Amino acid sequence: MNAARPMAASADLIGAAQSERAGICPACDHPAEGVPLEVFHAASLYGCRNCDLHFWHPVSMPDAAWYERAYQGRDQTEMPLEPGHRFFLSDPKAPKSGRLLDLGCGTGNFLAAARDAGFDVTGIEMNRNAVQFARDRYRLANVFAMRPEEFGASHEHEKFDVVTFFEVLEHQENPKGFLAAATECLASGGFIALSVPNRNRWQKGMETLDYPPNHLTRWRPRALENFLVRHGFEVLSMKEEPLNVRRAAGVLSMGLRTGMASRVAGEPAPMMADLAAMEPQQMESAMKRLAESPRRKLTERLVRWKNLALVPAAAIAMPYLRLRQYKGLYLYCLARQRTPAGKSFVVDSSA
Repeated sequence: MNAARPMAASADLIGAAQSERAGICPACDHPAEGVPLEVFHAASLYGCRNCDLHFWHPVSMPDAAWYERAYQGRDQTEMPLEPGHRFFLSDPKAPKSGRLLDLGCGTGNFLAAARDAGFDVTGIEMNRNAVQFARDRYRLANVFAMRPEEFGASHEHEKFDVVTFFEVLEHQENPKGFLAAATECLASGGFIALSVPNRNRWQKGMETLDYPPNHLTRWRPRALENFLVRHGFEVLSMKEEPLNVRRAAGVLSMGLRTGMASRVAGEPAPMMADLAAMEPQQMESAMKRLAESPRRKLTERLVRWKNLALVPAAAIAMPYLRLRQYKGLYLYCLARQRTPAGKSFVVDSSA
């Protein structure tokens, strides 16, 4: 055991203890200051005054088995391309061929599109079910169920012209370590492309997926620029997804709560944090009960119908919402290694 310490702690020790309680920014190592912006279960949300990141503390990233249980159904479904995927494939500053590694490739829809666009593609994904779907559905041979650091260790001589990670960074408890693992796989002077939920987006009410243990950090252009430049990248393009009618209708639906869906559903669906506290068998049972519940299926239909009913109102309101510069859900970024000193960028919010 350690020797007993004096009763009167120094100011440095008190400051260190307070920083430990509040946490250290996982992007720049700056101690969190001030009161939390939000509290959710056992975690608190802090805003870093040094780099602008919002991060939850204390948190830990779930393991692969948890994601397989939490995302069952989605990991065996052909999904449409996300906005970040489309932004990259149409970005005039992005490369149009070469070796591409996608971290967190999901069911392989983007890899297949990148392959068809001319890239030699490889993907890694923690969810083994999604990996198998990618191999079977899209005939993707080079898709592996492992973490980025595991891939780097087992493929240390392989380097890629582009490393992508769409809707992945916000799930990381250690974004610096994740970016370092991505950089290890990158050829000298190579590109990275990514997307994250935009903290600047227009929203009303609580978006349950944006909380631990699912999302552990929150980004906007300034925070993302600071993070990438700090770690040796030059930002080439950054695009905030414009607000569209579908998203606007969904936000209006969230703001106009009637309580009908809750009454129909009966017991509320467990949040990600509730699932994280369950034992594996208990979580499996809860997910199965939700999937098979007639009341839950009816609730989902009611929510969809409500959103559709608000589409005309959203369309009418769009000029006003655009005038107010409300943003859509996603933030896309393309960057290249070896940032020139003093390089700046312009955020593109155009439609």
